[in-house]
Amino acid sequence: MTVRTSLFTLLLPVLLPLSPAAGPLEAMRAVDLPEVMVPEVPAPRRPALKEWTVLVYVSARNNLGLEAIKDVNEMEAAGSTGKVNVVVELGRVVTPPPFNPFSSVQEPAPPQADWTGSRRFLMVKDSDPLRINSPVLAHFPDADMGDWRHLAEFIAWGKAAYPAKRYMLVIGGHGSGWRGVKPPAGAQKGIAYDDPSGDHIAPAELAAAIKAGGGVNVYASDACLMQTAEVVYELKDSAEFVVGSQEATPGSGWNYEVFLNALEANPYGDAFAAAQAALKGFSEFYGAQRQSVTMSVVRPRLAGELAGKMDAFARAVAASPADLKLYHEKKWGLRSFDDEDARDLYQLMKLYYDDSPTPAVKTAAKDVIKFLAEKFVARNDAVGYKSKDANGLSVYFPIFDMNYRPKYEYLSFARDTYWDEMLRAVMAARN
Repeated sequence: MTVRTSLFTLLLPVLLPLSPAAGPLEAMRAVDLPEVMVPEVPAPRRPALKEWTVLVYVSARNNLGLEAIKDVNEMEAAGSTGKVNVVVELGRVVTPPPFNPFSSVQEPAPPQADWTGSRRFLMVKDSDPLRINSPVLAHFPDADMGDWRHLAEFIAWGKAAYPAKRYMLVIGGHGSGWRGVKPPAGAQKGIAYDDPSGDHIAPAELAAAIKAGGGVNVYASDACLMQTAEVVYELKDSAEFVVGSQEATPGSGWNYEVFLNALEANPYGDAFAAAQAALKGFSEFYGAQRQSVTMSVVRPRLAGELAGKMDAFARAVAASPADLKLYHEKKWGLRSFDDEDARDLYQLMKLYYDDSPTPAVKTAAKDVIKFLAEKFVARNDAVGYKSKDANGLSVYFPIFDMNYRPKYEYLSFARDTYWDEMLRAVMAARN
């Protein structure tokens, strides 16, 4: 079939690529131009709309290059299904197997451990545990996985190419919680470490990338130490639920086969159900192996309200000389994470509620405790004996006065609350 049209009609988009109206060209008479025959172009076929698209962004351009290949093979073991798309970008560098001084035979490098750059895949189910057999959709020889703009483009691309009713974004790699903040001088910590570029994605950049990509229903970190009040505050407009660990995570990360099979078993569930599927692939998986891990699901949309309650607490402590000294008297009884200056927020508030001599401080601490337990933390998995007193959310509270980092003040949470001012006052009170 053909369509009759004029040459003027064909040329108009070229002549006026940015103009919504014809302007001076209205005086031209299209009927005076010769007609041409143009073949009808069929509309591109839009992919089927599925229930979920899981976007997995794995930055292994560091020492996680071997673990990342195993993770993607776990994703292939579950694969994409009729209800769930599993879309992956894996960036890596060559990483030799670690040397084992107690073994006469060293571990050989697995297949496909020699490529670099980043590759994008739609996971196709297979039973090969060693090789990634899903077709490569795109290859970037030197993409900076620590550049938030590359992450934003991946999110937007994945959602456009594999549309779904709901979306989940998982970022895998190294993580260090709020310490990824980038003051003007820069600081090489955060999430999605990229060793060749020396870059990483700061908490504010993570929020910007998700926003630029159109948002997701669930955001999850397959990385260490990311479930902090400061990081979640940045993500308050990014997702319905945020999944992450207060503690350092095992190097092998999630069991993606368990997670994706759990999601496929309930593809019509809401965002909270998907977040709990992620916990099956982490806390429940490692708990069955008797390992101690932490993982929680929180509601970021309530982060502003939580910050307000923490601000009231901080102001009450700063106004009380006795409470400024209380932390130094009682801090050794608090739970310590791999980041020694990360405190469990619930346990910290319990300390002040139990021991503060000041009614205003006790009331403010109780408000935070109730809000965390009743509204903010949707589920908390503290598995194993080492995870005692991990209640779902950490916050910065240095163990020593010399540990205070001024770059903390560049966080949105610090700018919007009195928390950093209170910390400085507590640290000074020790002296």
